[in-house]
Amino acid sequence: MEIVATYRPAPGSDPARELGHPPAGATAVELRADLLGGVDLAGLLGASRLPVILTLRSRAEGGEGPDGAAERRAFFARAAALPAAFVDLEAARDRELLGVLVPKEKAILSAHFPDGVPADLEERAAALLASGARFAKVVPAARSLADLLAVVRLAQGLDRGDRAMRRAVVFATGEAGRASRLLGPLFGAPLAFAAWGAGRAAAPGQYTPEELTALIGHLSGRPRRLFAVLGRPAGESLSPRMHAAAYRALGLPLLFVPLEVGEAAELDRLLRPVGEGCLDEIGLPCGGFAVTMPWKAEAARRCTVLAPRAQRADAANTVLPRPARVLGDCTDIDGLTRVLAEEGVDLGRCRALVLGAGGAARAAVVALQLGGASVAVAAREPERAQRLARLLGAAVAEIAASDRFDLVVNATPAGGDGAASPWLEALRLPAGGVAVDLPYGAAPTCLEQLAATRRWRYVGGRDVLLYQGVSQFAAMTGVAPPVRAMAAALGLEEVQG
Repeated sequence: MEIVATYRPAPGSDPARELGHPPAGATAVELRADLLGGVDLAGLLGASRLPVILTLRSRAEGGEGPDGAAERRAFFARAAALPAAFVDLEAARDRELLGVLVPKEKAILSAHFPDGVPADLEERAAALLASGARFAKVVPAARSLADLLAVVRLAQGLDRGDRAMRRAVVFATGEAGRASRLLGPLFGAPLAFAAWGAGRAAAPGQYTPEELTALIGHLSGRPRRLFAVLGRPAGESLSPRMHAAAYRALGLPLLFVPLEVGEAAELDRLLRPVGEGCLDEIGLPCGGFAVTMPWKAEAARRCTVLAPRAQRADAANTVLPRPARVLGDCTDIDGLTRVLAEEGVDLGRCRALVLGAGGAARAAVVALQLGGASVAVAAREPERAQRLARLLGAAVAEIAASDRFDLVVNATPAGGDGAASPWLEALRLPAGGVAVDLPYGAAPTCLEQLAATRRWRYVGGRDVLLYQGVSQFAAMTGVAPPVRAMAAALGLEEVQG
């Protein structure tokens, strides 16, 4: 698979220097002339250590370049003299230049649809392929599960012949299109477009080269089965990375993707018995789903068989399609109980406070109760805390009264991005108490920062994610999980396998 890193300059950066040091994993570079202003393109091509695709994306197709025919023809006349490996021509504006200014064997004939997926997407793709250009690139914007399915259906239909000779580059932009960026290079031409680095995406939903390698680098073509995490947002989840590391370690030809679920009705199409789901309908056998916020309760209601603990929590984070039924479990409970055991917490003697009132909070309460702890609930909306407490037989407490507890579990998104949270700052857990985060992020969370200054023992959300994922992986595949590989994928090196 070729990974094309689209260069987007950062403020104050030296483009020539950066092109001389491309991101690890990239095998080619896309120079978007519409993002580079008046920079000397010949000099940049000379500075690049990798083959270059030269692009002038128009405003009509989501870029910052000109739409007018005269300006574009003048640009490509100059570009034809440059030593680029490929030149991207827009079918709607530049098609007459194909084979005239730009040889067909060096051309990518592209069509971007920033307003959504056109009804005649397949016909448009066929017209691009009929042009004879080396690659035909079809990129709509996806805003829903239905949009994603339409794009993947097209890519799936082009999965034929020698993979190295395939010409169709098909994927969707946007958070809802992320899965297509992983599936497209496996079905069509083995060509993936990536961001230059974190925070430097040239289009919504782009992965970095390192992320693409981590997620699909173990596959040489179509996956045998598909797995997915369902959420809003889903793209921030580390579950695909964790499961992909396990597949790589065990040599399993499986794929784990994020699926953005914008509304509960979309779950009805996904959480179906084997052979009946919308992914099965487009030829992607699905082996199971991880479910994250805010859909854990909705997922539980769509399962025909629920594990008793998931039924008690009214939350399912692991859903397994099976013949004529849908199984649901809550491995979040395993994650929390395992990390507390590793921390040496005796739940039978513990007074625990759970922050939140959603599916993650319900799972935390059930986990702690099953371990023998005395549990109370606090939420920013007191009536929700009261409903949860009545449902599960827990107490209700104010966060300011947390000095009476040995353990607090943050089962809300609060502080996950590292920003200050006045609500969490009201915690009064005694020194030596245990603070557990369920959210995780790139930066230290608010609770982690508080724990460091207030002498609490801290357990991070990635630790909980790991151990719930270990149980989830075993349930989904029937194979013993490679714990060390999964931990390393989350940046958790010191884990016993």
